[in-house]
Amino acid sequence: MSEKREDIYRAAVAEFQERGFHATSMDGISARAGASKRTVYKHFESKENLFRELMRRHWARFVEVYDVRYDPSRDIRDQLREFGREEGRLLTSPEVMATTRLVMSEVLRSPELVEQNEEKTNYRAGIEAMLRAASADGKLQVVDAEQAAEEFISLIKGKAFWPVVFGAPVLSQDDMSALIESSVEMIMARYGV
Repeated sequence: MSEKREDIYRAAVAEFQERGFHATSMDGISARAGASKRTVYKHFESKENLFRELMRRHWARFVEVYDVRYDPSRDIRDQLREFGREEGRLLTSPEVMATTRLVMSEVLRSPELVEQNEEKTNYRAGIEAMLRAASADGKLQVVDAEQAAEEFISLIKGKAFWPVVFGAPVLSQDDMSALIESSVEMIMARYGV
């Protein structure tokens, strides 16, 4: 990826963060990037495409965290904790959560931003597969891996994601660690053998 394209992308993110999608202009992006409007349009055909790129990169960070594999040689509690820590790393990042608030607010205001380029990724697929494999290995008793994955993710997001999206402060590292431990223990109490 070219350095100029990255400069334009970073400038657009800063403009979106400061002004929101609708108040951001390609003039402002080009001025901040130190590039001509022609160069900006050469790399990104529209402001909408720039915002879609922001969403794509932002969602990719979460997809990467959710791409987990079951390891039969390791304790399932440790594997669940590791997943929780990786998700917690994102959810305690002020930059990630500020971008999440931006994306969520713009998607609610302009759903067409997502509809035209909607990802069909099942973000829970990795954790579902891990829970299913742990169950097949006799480490858990999970009948519905999709439900169990949703429950585990919801335990964490219910306190560390949604409140922050609506303006609460990002959880501290200590609070996140306690939340992860509590969430793992709840899953083990429900599905442990």
